[in-house]
Amino acid sequence: MIYASAPGKINLFFEVGPLRPDGFHSVTSIYQSLAIRQRVGVTPAETWVVTTTGELPTEQLNLVPKGEENLVVIAAKKLAEFAGIEAQPMRFETIKQVPVAAGLAGGSADAAAALLALNEHWSLGVEMTELSEVAAKVGSDVPFALLGGTALGVDTGIELERLSDMPTKHIVLLVSPHGLGTKEVFGEFDRLSPNGEMSLSPEEAKAALSNGTLPIGKNALWGPAVDLRPELAQYAGLVSGQQGFLTGSGPTLYFLTDTKEQADEVAAKLSDLGHFTISTQTDQVGARLD
Repeated sequence: MIYASAPGKINLFFEVGPLRPDGFHSVTSIYQSLAIRQRVGVTPAETWVVTTTGELPTEQLNLVPKGEENLVVIAAKKLAEFAGIEAQPMRFETIKQVPVAAGLAGGSADAAAALLALNEHWSLGVEMTELSEVAAKVGSDVPFALLGGTALGVDTGIELERLSDMPTKHIVLLVSPHGLGTKEVFGEFDRLSPNGEMSLSPEEAKAALSNGTLPIGKNALWGPAVDLRPELAQYAGLVSGQQGFLTGSGPTLYFLTDTKEQADEVAAKLSDLGHFTISTQTDQVGARLD
């Protein structure tokens, strides 16, 4: 079995334009990859099979689709189509550290890892730039899961520019027991902000990150997510002196700290209040063969 892995992510900054005629939204995103990763193994099978294990609670693992609707299968079919070969059914062994339906791109990381592993297993020799083109057809966050690091994302997030690595930050993720659907959140965004919410151009966002003036944690989907999950507003202020920020369409909140000791304190306070937390840190490694 050939294995590959890819990172989860947070959005350090995320603004969204109005609904486009094609049904998508243009975004300006500053992506940051995390040390928590999804590992995917591939081997031939009679039918498409997806198994899931990992360090997450059972109720999280049970949320992962087991059939052909899983992004790893979609990625396999898109890659076969790109390469001009028949899509051979595969067995995917997914080993998860990234929570499901959480705004952390766990499914996208699965897909990115699957693309890398299948490229190797099928001996396709597809270059990374071409893999990114395939990834963009699978999901908006899949190209970034391939790239990793700190990056500017535009269009739907699929056009990426790798930026200078940011200093390592320690992060505590407050994970909701219930996922929040991306389509649901964007639908609420369209209702609340039909003209979109774009205050910075991509170049301005990039410059602001570089000179330290970027409003870290700004997310145009915060209002829609809170409308759908009012408790998120309370969760964001649970730790005195710390602000929780929404990543992607949520519902996960992240708390950014400079040291592991600070992160441990935040995690302990949230855990004492009964919340499921994951402690991790920023990381600059994208998808890779393991």
